[in-house]
Amino acid sequence: MVELLNKDEKVFSLIITIMIYMSRDTIFVHSLKPDSLQLVAVLHRHGLRTPIQHYENDPYKDQEKYWPIGLGQLTNKGKKQLYNLGGQLRNKYKTFIPKYYANSVRVNSSDFDRTLMSVGALLAAMFPPIREQIWNFKLLWQPIPIYSVPATQDMVISPLAPCPSFWTEHKKVLSEITSNETPEDKELYKYLTKYTGESINTICDLQYIYDTLLTEERNGFILPKWTIPVFPDRMKDKSNLCALSYTANDILKRFYGGPMVKEISHQFKEKSEGHIKDKKLFLYSGHDLSIINVLRALDINDFIHPDFGASIIFELHQLQKKYYVKMLYSHSVEVEHYELDIPKCAIPCPLDELLSITEYVRSVDWSTQCFE
Repeated sequence: MVELLNKDEKVFSLIITIMIYMSRDTIFVHSLKPDSLQLVAVLHRHGLRTPIQHYENDPYKDQEKYWPIGLGQLTNKGKKQLYNLGGQLRNKYKTFIPKYYANSVRVNSSDFDRTLMSVGALLAAMFPPIREQIWNFKLLWQPIPIYSVPATQDMVISPLAPCPSFWTEHKKVLSEITSNETPEDKELYKYLTKYTGESINTICDLQYIYDTLLTEERNGFILPKWTIPVFPDRMKDKSNLCALSYTANDILKRFYGGPMVKEISHQFKEKSEGHIKDKKLFLYSGHDLSIINVLRALDINDFIHPDFGASIIFELHQLQKKYYVKMLYSHSVEVEHYELDIPKCAIPCPLDELLSITEYVRSVDWSTQCFE
């Protein structure tokens, strides 16, 4: 009996040893710590802005009276939102990136006043000058370069470069959505057409109206009484559906989400191969669609729509000789970043697995496939 127990104990001990050996990496990588961090990429939405456009019957369309800073411009509240985001990032990465160095930080923005100004406000909080960087003791701020390309050439952050293939496919998607709408949907469009003075026939027609109403309300204006039965509840889901329609299938995901996923994946691969040793941070200033497109390209569909100042953080970690990607999301400046799992990938996601599962969306060749 004693001999049998000893044998059983030996077998049990061997099984435990094998299990520990097999799961050693898994146990280890689940504890990603700051000292394993190698590179950070942040994609954020701009702060609160003024409306981009007005509808025909808009009581607040007198720009000189109500919107003296112009349409689509960053408001003071929006500046504060992004300044706060910069403070959050500074606190989160103050050990990893203690101060601004030209070789360690790269900042890119879409070609819009509100995104350029937003990331400027973020940088002011994230990288205040210290010691030798202080050039004006009355102004603890330092200029940091922000790179951008003309909107009509942007294929990454806010893909507005010409792409007939994308728009042909999107038109099909929109047509299919419209053909499946209910009588209640049609009644909503009819109601909005009557009170806005605009022709509302699709979810994206509705989205423009919703966006205007939302930004007017956020800026402290009282909305017309006709909005009470429909805003925000009956309009919000339809508006969000329009935003999702741009990545409704794999073809659209490649064009609208693929380039940004490709950009970040490329930077992480370059870092893992030792080609950009000094780089620690890539910042991308964009829009709500910029964030939605990336989430959808990664097959993340269950998320809260990005509010003003929302952000995604990608972290590259090294454990022993292997690299892992951690992803965090905050749908609002007021909400702390929380971790998101990348579908079809282990937790945390090995870089080589991420490159494998995103190969299709990253394979888009804008210059040729957009004109096929």
